[in-house]
Amino acid sequence: MSTILAIETATPVCSIAIRSGNGVISEKKIKGSGVHSANTFLFIQELMEEYANQTGDLDFVLFSHGPGSYTGLRIGASAIKGLLFNQKIPLYSLSSLTSYASPFLINKPQIVHSVIDARREHLYYQKIVKTVEYDLELSEEKILKITDIEMNIKRGDIVTGTGLHRINYLHKTADTWIDEENISAKNLIIAWEDTALRRLFKERSVELFEPEYLTMSQLNNQ
Repeated sequence: MSTILAIETATPVCSIAIRSGNGVISEKKIKGSGVHSANTFLFIQELMEEYANQTGDLDFVLFSHGPGSYTGLRIGASAIKGLLFNQKIPLYSLSSLTSYASPFLINKPQIVHSVIDARREHLYYQKIVKTVEYDLELSEEKILKITDIEMNIKRGDIVTGTGLHRINYLHKTADTWIDEENISAKNLIIAWEDTALRRLFKERSVELFEPEYLTMSQLNNQ
């Protein structure tokens, strides 16, 4: 089984996970303001020392590429560039919004609304539907007004991510609401191991890779 390192730094959650060759997934995780600069490199080092003798023992690196915190994403990308410099190890990235939805899309048809807190009265938003035929239907990632997102949520849906507390409780008709506790680098590994979700990853050039930010100009156009 492949040894995989996964990095999640798009929100106030800093999570690093590794799946060792024997299939065991281990994670180091912390949440808070400014935690990424102090912990991203440290967590990577600690997990590598425990589960991989050297960087060359990794088969893949997975990264949650945004949207989200500019600082967190920049630190995560910098860690990857340093770790994989002059290494022939493939790098794959997945949308942070899709990553947060992935644990709920494995075993049964489901509608998941994935959100990340944004400025003003907006959230980063993506709706993902796993159909009865087990196909995946993904909406475009957008910065939407919270009132517009509220109207999309129906009974039986799942809502996950950050900023859930900003959604009006009068519209909270979904069956499941899961906030930052669901944000984890382990989600990337879960998604990678699922055939349908793996197709959503993008292979990246380590040297040219940049996270995918949604910009303030997009927010100003809402």
